[in-house]
Amino acid sequence: MTRLIIVRHGQSVANEQKRFAGHSNFDLTPLGRKQAELAGEYIFKNFKADAIYSSDLKRAYHTSLPAAKLFGLEVTKSPDLREIFAGEWETLTFDEILEQYTEDFTLWRTDIGASRCTDGESVAELYDRVCPEFLRIAEENEGKTVLIFTHATPIKMLECMSYGLGVEYASQVKFVKNASINIFEVENGIPRMIEKDIIEHLKALENQPTPF
Repeated sequence: MTRLIIVRHGQSVANEQKRFAGHSNFDLTPLGRKQAELAGEYIFKNFKADAIYSSDLKRAYHTSLPAAKLFGLEVTKSPDLREIFAGEWETLTFDEILEQYTEDFTLWRTDIGASRCTDGESVAELYDRVCPEFLRIAEENEGKTVLIFTHATPIKMLECMSYGLGVEYASQVKFVKNASINIFEVENGIPRMIEKDIIEHLKALENQPTPF
């Protein structure tokens, strides 16, 4: 059995500006960097870690660095842990996407599992990209505890899989918050969610952003 401690990145500039980041390489805000520090300290106090992996996008990788420093571990970057590729939506505000791509974005909001970012990746394609990567990391680290720093929609995909649900049920699964800690166990290639959206380490901070 492998334990995966999966952390959503801290607040990014895109979160602050209510933009759809996708693969665009927005960095953390000052608040996001503080969230990353608090998440790292909480994990270090409460868990062990044998390895650390991260999406190669700045907002996730920079969230991983405080924990990596505390544990004295290198971070392995993986592009397969990236957020969904948003195509024409990349860097636009949510209001702009709704105005310019009304039908596609309405589907994202109402039935995300059936949606595709305009000229970008579908949520089903994201599921087929990130879930095997989570399971590959678990298999590569059998019997260990692994920290993974990634994004909101990839975590949603693994949560769907952990419930034995296909991507078509994704609209029933809530997005996790910035810098939240989410615990999964993987055994024989089957993930199981143990705890979701741990944010007690962030209580001292105000103005937590709401994803999407």
